[in-house]
Amino acid sequence: MESRTAPFCIEGNIENIPTLESSKMRLFNILQDENTNAQQVERVLSSDPAMTAKIIKLANSPFYRHSQQTLGIHQSLLTIGLDMVKCIVLSMAVMESFGVNDEYAVQLWRHSYATALMALSLSVDSKEKECLFTGALLHDLGRMVLLFRVPDVYVPLIDSAGSWPDLDMEQDVFLTDHTIIGEAVARRWHFPQEIIGVIKNHHAPQDRVSALIFLINHVILQLERGMAPDISEHSHLLAKFFGKRYNDLVNAVVRRYKINTAIIENLF
Repeated sequence: MESRTAPFCIEGNIENIPTLESSKMRLFNILQDENTNAQQVERVLSSDPAMTAKIIKLANSPFYRHSQQTLGIHQSLLTIGLDMVKCIVLSMAVMESFGVNDEYAVQLWRHSYATALMALSLSVDSKEKECLFTGALLHDLGRMVLLFRVPDVYVPLIDSAGSWPDLDMEQDVFLTDHTIIGEAVARRWHFPQEIIGVIKNHHAPQDRVSALIFLINHVILQLERGMAPDISEHSHLLAKFFGKRYNDLVNAVVRRYKINTAIIENLF
């Protein structure tokens, strides 16, 4: 594959990326507080009809709905839970900033939602939960930037089976890759250092959190392609962080992915 004649200019492209929409990020920050309740969230949502509609739609989807009565916003919040609301809020804020909603963006967000939901279920405490959730949802932020800025170059790199280009291919074409780009955007958006670290290291884990995102990401990509998960080539790396437990984690991701597939489909 021929390389581009000039590298993808991170600084120049990122300077022109809009900041995250303020009202959604205000709601996201409220949701970060463990003491937040549904009434507080409902008050903030009253000024965002699009967000409210998406939450009500999900709560009334076949996965959640157990009666013929249509749920309003209050019951919808209680039904889907504040973690799911947070997932919707952050993803909508990012999507609106980029304005990308084609089939590849939707595919990318489906994968990101799935990764975030799996990460939530595998966290060991509240601090790790927040880092895992946000890091998982934004781990492919750099891919979104490439779809937004250079779709004519990036989309043709996606193969016929829907597999995204690997880091080596991105480096060949752009002289950078989506982990570096994602890290730079996350810094511009003032995310905490631990979140930036997950985005930067989700292909080269440096700690338990980035290793867990690496594992979840790898397993889900295989499941999305209809393949049986095989992480044998990464066994030494995963054993470094999880010992012999990494196979149990793989099995947990597989089980929970099957359960959560219906939720992910109803988010679109």
